[in-house]
Order: sequence, then structure tokens, then C-alpha cells
Amino acid sequence: MIKIEIGKDPKKEKIIVKNHEDVYVTGNNGGNLDLEVVLEKEGASVNIYGIIIGKDADSYKIKTTSSHLAPNTNSRVHIKGVFMDSSNMDFSGMINIDKVAQLSDAYLKNDNLMIGDDCKVNSSPQLEIKADDVKASHGVTISTIDDEQMYYLMSRSLSYKDSQDLLVSGFINDIVQKL
Repeated sequence: MIKIEIGKDPKKEKIIVKNHEDVYVTGNNGGNLDLEVVLEKEGASVNIYGIIIGKDADSYKIKTTSSHLAPNTNSRVHIKGVFMDSSNMDFSGMINIDKVAQLSDAYLKNDNLMIGDDCKVNSSPQLEIKADDVKASHGVTISTIDDEQMYYLMSRSLSYKDSQDLLVSGFINDIVQKL
């Protein structure tokens, strides 16, 4: 298990995976991360999970690259972000599957919850596939807190802040459970 905390100093990490690895990424004060994971041995697998919290004027620039260089490799990337106030994030995710990496399986997902009126998220998932027998996909969601959910919770005697906190906790809970 590898833990990476995004900080004010830019970070560039390269992880070579020969068997299986779980990578956990967290960010709570802004910063830059360039993370490359290389699956270089047949059967290698990696899971990358992340929780990014933006508040005030926090700014993030995050890039992930999953490079499949051997057959039968597997990668999962799931980054969740919660953005408040005027915080922002630029996320770029790339899945590279080399010609020799037949039967590889890769998935990249970035989910974001926007709470502040001035927050901003740019998310760009990408695939570069040179093999012809693979499974690869990506997805992005950018959403706000649902007014009906807030109304429901507040009608059950929760304060506005408690209702919002509960919805945020529910949003990131699946990643928290993995951490």
C-alpha cells in the first residue's frame, strides 16, 4: 500500500507495479500531483483511490497515467473531489495500453461534488489504446448537492450544515471505506 498526500510542493511520482498495488491519494490544501503507474509484468494490477477536498481558494492540478506494458494487466483509478468556496481542480487522467498488453482491463473515473458558487473543476479522462483485445473505459461526473435531499434531511430536524456534511460523507464514503 502506498499513500500519497498532495501538498503545496509539486509532486511527481512513478510507481512500477510487478504484482498488485493499492495507491491512496489525498489532498486537503491544494497542490500539484503527477502520478504515473506502470504495469510492466503480466498479471500486474493496481487500484488508485483518491479523495480531494478543496476549500477557500485551494487549487489542484492532478495528472494520473496508467501505463499497461504487459498482457493481462488491470488498473482501476477512482478519484473523488469535493469543492467549496472558490476552490478549483484541473484533472487529467490517461490510460495507455501498449500493443503487447493484450487482454488488459482498465477503468478511470473522476467524480466531483461542487458546493461553492465559485468553485470550478475541469476533468479530462483519456484513452490511448494500441492493443486490439482489451477492455478500457472512463467516466466523469460533476454535480451539486440535490435540493430535494437537503430539504428531506432538514425536514428531519438536521441543520443546513449537518445535512450538507451528511451528504458529503455519503458521497465520499465508498473511497473512505477503501482507505
